[in-house]
Amino acid sequence: MPLHAHARLSGPALILVAAASFGLMPLFSAAPYRDGISPPELLSLRFTLASPLLWAFVLWAFVLWRKLELPRGRTLLTLIAMGMFGYSGVALCYFWALTLAPGVVVSLLLYLYPAFVVILCWPLLGERPSVRRLLALTLALTGCALTIGYAGGAKPLGLVLGIASGIIYALYTIAGRTLPATVPALTQAAVVSSASALSMLVLTLPSGPSLPHSPQAWAGALGLALVSSVIGISAYLAGLRRLGPARAAVLSTFEPVVTALVGAAVLAEPLGRGTLAGGALILAACTLVLKS
Repeated sequence: MPLHAHARLSGPALILVAAASFGLMPLFSAAPYRDGISPPELLSLRFTLASPLLWAFVLWAFVLWRKLELPRGRTLLTLIAMGMFGYSGVALCYFWALTLAPGVVVSLLLYLYPAFVVILCWPLLGERPSVRRLLALTLALTGCALTIGYAGGAKPLGLVLGIASGIIYALYTIAGRTLPATVPALTQAAVVSSASALSMLVLTLPSGPSLPHSPQAWAGALGLALVSSVIGISAYLAGLRRLGPARAAVLSTFEPVVTALVGAAVLAEPLGRGTLAGGALILAACTLVLKS
């Protein structure tokens, strides 16, 4: 289906911004983990910090335009479910996997989700994949495999959690495509983040809240909240609306490239020799998606 000219420009840009924002999560989570913060505690802090910021932006947008529609009814319930079960599930599996496997390995496994999206969109949304889109998916997944370069240092549970995050993210993406276009992505992100914060707070109730001790850990938590949540979630939902789940999923494979480069430059994680080749294949896949 041809895309509107504006969507052809803004949609891919938003998804790439989101992918870059999410690709920085292993960097932001490293210092809190060194402080002894567990994945549920870190996620609880992440979404608790991000939610008020998102709602502040929603209020500001309402004051400026006064036409901001708030979700209600089935749309509101869908967004709450996307936050409490979808995004929280993805984040919990992903961040726990980061404690059991290198960040680039976890990112690769998460990005099996474009394959799940393309497969599930046909029976669930009636979007039959074109030959061009299937070729783009093949290039993207091959690029992810080359980007990783190795699978050393990964524990079996970390691999299982990484794959689980991809399956849940595919369902989250498809659910997001069913939301009405009248509800702005910023408002959607605020509801999703708030629901995620609630579910993470429930998980951490037995042990009580745990906060970072070092300035570096607080900086990492704030980075997760501002960059990977406020910017990342909002940009992804906005781009998803413009492109649809299949195109958005393939373009999102840019994230493992960011994770691999950041891991090599900052976290001293070995960079496989296939990273450049993998990045080239992912860029080729993105080009095919933009022309489809």
